[in-house]
Amino acid sequence: MYRNIPTNLITGFLGTGKTTTILHLLTQAPAGQRWAVLVNEFGRIGVDGDLIQAEAVDHAEVFVEEVPGGCLCCVGSAGMQVGLNRLIQSSKPDRILIEPTGLGHPAQLIEQLTGPVYGDVIDLRATIGLVDARVLSDSRYTSHPNFQDQLHLADVLVGNKLDCYSEADRNAFYDLVEAQGSRKKTAVMVAHGGLQQAYLDEPREERIALFPEVHAFKANTHHHHHEQEHSSGDWHRIEGSDDGFYTAGWSLPSDALFDLGCLRKLMINSGVVRMKGFVLSSHGQMRINATPGEWSEEVLEQQVKPRIEMITTDRLDWQAIERQLRDCLERAS
Repeated sequence: MYRNIPTNLITGFLGTGKTTTILHLLTQAPAGQRWAVLVNEFGRIGVDGDLIQAEAVDHAEVFVEEVPGGCLCCVGSAGMQVGLNRLIQSSKPDRILIEPTGLGHPAQLIEQLTGPVYGDVIDLRATIGLVDARVLSDSRYTSHPNFQDQLHLADVLVGNKLDCYSEADRNAFYDLVEAQGSRKKTAVMVAHGGLQQAYLDEPREERIALFPEVHAFKANTHHHHHEQEHSSGDWHRIEGSDDGFYTAGWSLPSDALFDLGCLRKLMINSGVVRMKGFVLSSHGQMRINATPGEWSEEVLEQQVKPRIEMITTDRLDWQAIERQLRDCLERAS
């Protein structure tokens, strides 16, 4: 019987570096301990689970379960319960890290993990709330109820990507912490997801959501974003929408060779607020990860299925975006 497994939620809106933070935390797992990660994404294609698995390959005691699409935060989520149960039974973990989708409302998930089903199995500790201080002047984020409740329900506030901050960004983070009031126990700024493991064991406080009507809607309805699937040859696209955001993900042919500079221009010119995936380039298989004004690419040691995921605040012509993606293919000489 599994009892009182230390567990943490790692929350954060789009592009806050949750996966990078989890990877950093995994490197700090004590010798001999089994750590497990449950990952949920907004889109159906799924990227983060394979990334964590690939990057954690040198850590034999790390186990990953991914639940793409839908929301772990919805009541009675079959994906959440099946994924969590399977993770616990297969890995017998000493700690679990749960990464909900960036658009998820954490209140219901906290309620589930502390309720009668998991109350004796899970020892829910500090919820870690990540924020990129550079977006704190952008109302698309700050006015969103899920963004506000992710911050409100966090026990530890983390200003991630400190290496990219201006003095104004740092001051915006200090102002955010002050606005949270005296009940916000811990706040820290870090670069590259460099959070120390000790923060996971900060005490957890009971808090009531600022927007219980959002929580109630997700809890009492089968709340899944509308999806459409399209295939053209060996390209497969899944579109979705939820909470004022839109997504499209592509499962790509294994031999599709991309010009990374072209992909970067597409990210800049299309109005996409989040782009990530695994693509083949002349440098090998790459992980790409981008938000407005930020682009990273790195070679992957472990080969995974090529795919790209995009998220935007505007409804785009995804078929036209796909044509632009195809235009970014390297042509055989």
